[in-house]
Amino acid sequence: NYDRLFAVDRKTLFEFLYATQPDEMEALEKVYKDELQEIIVQKINTEETKQRGSRLDVLKHGIEVANHKLELMYTKPATTFNKELNRLYNQNRFTVSEEVWASDNERIDLVIFLNGLAIIAFELKCNAAGQSYQDAIYQYRTQRNPKTRLFRWKSGVLVSFAMDLEQVYMTTKLDGKSTFFLPFNMGKGEGINTGAGNPVLKDEYSVHYMWDDILQKDSVLEIISKFMFIEVKEKKEDEKGAVKEGRAPRKKVSETVIFPRFHQLDVIRKVLDDVMTNKSSQNYLLQHSAGSGKTNEIAWLSYR
Repeated sequence: NYDRLFAVDRKTLFEFLYATQPDEMEALEKVYKDELQEIIVQKINTEETKQRGSRLDVLKHGIEVANHKLELMYTKPATTFNKELNRLYNQNRFTVSEEVWASDNERIDLVIFLNGLAIIAFELKCNAAGQSYQDAIYQYRTQRNPKTRLFRWKSGVLVSFAMDLEQVYMTTKLDGKSTFFLPFNMGKGEGINTGAGNPVLKDEYSVHYMWDDILQKDSVLEIISKFMFIEVKEKKEDEKGAVKEGRAPRKKVSETVIFPRFHQLDVIRKVLDDVMTNKSSQNYLLQHSAGSGKTNEIAWLSYR
């Protein structure tokens, strides 16, 4: 059911829409009849690929077709009071496909879909077979085309993971050999002996936190709705060049898709859990090294 032209599993998408928004779908069917599915897929694609558009934005805010609003994801209600909102939240459909053909010569180990939209890609390596996450990173950089719809920046998957049984790395933008990967590891050791990587465990894989914690439904929906965002920065060019040419300086706009790193997710969840227990009676000290994402943590905590 995977449509590689739009990075969508159509069957799941329309099962979700008919289950959660039957009235809107019925009204739209009267207008578009047999063409409805094609119209909706095209509309999602247009919103994702337009300037400043993105798959993240479509998931967060839905789309509008002929004055009818269609939601593509439901976020977790703050309380259990509203039964309908909680029912809709539980209707979010997660599916996983392995060996996904993104194009004729690109086959991806694992893709996770939310309500039919591809959101996470994995390249998996097994250390016992003599490979590691570094081989997966090499594969992304050299064998994955950033223009393939599944990997297209902002309008394809939200994040791509390179993972073996010991470590995890991630990127939100495929860019050929320049693709920049960040670690998504727990760190190992205590106190001043804390270092990079993951703890070596006796009875389970070092990366078990990925499926035991991060990839749980509630966790993925929380990351998309409350952590992920697109950071926009404006830079003015050097005025001298503009003055020489007799014009105003141009503005350069750069965008970065932000996916939280493991330590950021971990510390914010820990602080929030503690605040729920102790209310505002505690003070906290969060210790960080330089360049570890303190500013975003301050913003996420304030927002919550």
